[in-house]
Amino acid sequence: MFKSLIVILFGLSVALPGAATQKFIWLTDSSPDQQPQQYRQALDVNGVTLDLLMQGISDFQAEPVQTTTERAMAMLKTEASACAGNRLKNAERLTFSYATAIPHTVFPGLRLYSKSSSKTTAWLKQQLNDQQQLSLQHLLKSDHKLHFAVGGGRSYGEQLDTLLKQPQWQHKFWQRRSVDMSAGLIDMLVQGRVDLLIEYPNVMQHYLAQQSTDTQLTSFSIQEAEPYMLGYILCAKTPEGQQLTEFFQQRLRNLSQQKHYLEAHLAWVDAADREQLTLLYNQVFGTSF
Repeated sequence: MFKSLIVILFGLSVALPGAATQKFIWLTDSSPDQQPQQYRQALDVNGVTLDLLMQGISDFQAEPVQTTTERAMAMLKTEASACAGNRLKNAERLTFSYATAIPHTVFPGLRLYSKSSSKTTAWLKQQLNDQQQLSLQHLLKSDHKLHFAVGGGRSYGEQLDTLLKQPQWQHKFWQRRSVDMSAGLIDMLVQGRVDLLIEYPNVMQHYLAQQSTDTQLTSFSIQEAEPYMLGYILCAKTPEGQQLTEFFQQRLRNLSQQKHYLEAHLAWVDAADREQLTLLYNQVFGTSF
């Protein structure tokens, strides 16, 4: 009996370290297993920052799952241990998820893009207000027949979301729902299938660099858009999700103060925009790089 007890205790001592590791689903729109022939090289914000967040961590193990934004939000409602990074935080999403108090990412705010040679661009320049901004509400109310490309299930910030959800303007929005959503939306604009696209400058720069044709685009500041975007980590509203949120919060608190986390952000923008992004980063995270 004593010998049997030793065997049992030894078995437990071997099993415990593995049992202590909590696996969780990391919902992302990019994956190392994606098919290059199907998708352009994605802007892998989630993958790069996740690697930094998980360095030296043995208590948690991430299992990346590539999915659309809509599907990611649905899985946060059904999966006990699931998180999604680089997501806008809004009232609707907080009904089914926890969000880190500290941002996961920071980037310059959304802008409105049109083809430079189009009649739409010439008309838009006449609609600028005294702050050299365009009001999306004004554009939607105008008689000008405009078609916007938007991402299905995506959040554009509180003010823009309110406008984009108005039923009387749904015929103006062409929605795309796919894993390669941003690349596809940009294609719609470049190919002339839509007149306008609301997107982040760093995302535009990344995907336009992979275009085979050199299409000139003009961008405009949007009155209803935030000056910069803060992406957060959202986790399922479960005990497991709360534990993961607290874990990521602590990691972000420490990692955001290190220069290599800033450098990961700078790698996603053109050289000309890095000074502005560094200023934003310092403002958001209280650093002085």
